[in-house]
Amino acid sequence: MKRRITNISAVGIIYPEYDPSQIFIEMKDDGHPIKLVRHQLCPIGGNWIGDAAKNDRNPLATFRRELHEELSFDHPMRNSVELAQMGMAKAASFAPTPSNEVTPTVVDIFLLNQLKETIRDSARPFGDYLNTVPREALDAADPANKRDGFTSLASYWTVGLNELAWDRLCKLQKKFGNLSNESITMVTSLDEILRTNTKTAFGHDRVLRQFWLNMEFHQAAQLPLVPGLESVPQGRPLNSYDEYLQLYDVAKMPPPF
Repeated sequence: MKRRITNISAVGIIYPEYDPSQIFIEMKDDGHPIKLVRHQLCPIGGNWIGDAAKNDRNPLATFRRELHEELSFDHPMRNSVELAQMGMAKAASFAPTPSNEVTPTVVDIFLLNQLKETIRDSARPFGDYLNTVPREALDAADPANKRDGFTSLASYWTVGLNELAWDRLCKLQKKFGNLSNESITMVTSLDEILRTNTKTAFGHDRVLRQFWLNMEFHQAAQLPLVPGLESVPQGRPLNSYDEYLQLYDVAKMPPPF
């Protein structure tokens, strides 16, 4: 019998090869409709949902598409259409993501596009995980919550950048303050996350902990976790969404499935 899940997503763990304790990641801000995840970290990527995802062949394609769409100097009004499609929020518009008031030069635009291509080409499979956010966790963060819990299959990709690419990424991040049109990007580290007790959203905390433990950063065992969530490994990412649909009953996905 197929395991029923809410949706499938794909995210990247982006770090410098010479120091994997550092990471380029997002933080969900006060505009996010799910209160539980506000001010929590989230790896860059997104969901296999909506018309934009119809041509995604597999989770790697989803990660690459989402990366291309999200990392941008343009910061228009945001909306919760994607979350609404997954039944996690009502469709609504809200404020653009913040950024430094700096106009990008032709060189800045070229460097960001080049970085996106480098990240795209450097993605390597880490693993698939079933991440469950139960109703109880949503209720604890929001007594007025009316959403049910959800289970997502998240496909993780590691992206180790060489020193030149990482340096360029850090300089763009510092100059513009935010490189995402959906959330707030930042460069942080395992030590800083531990020192500030910053949590990570949607069960990604369990997988980040495993990533850092695999890199032999033993202090990752103390990574702050969001209580009540579950993350269960499912093996390596599969080659096509057709293969996933043979194993999982996916409630929310692109048309015409």
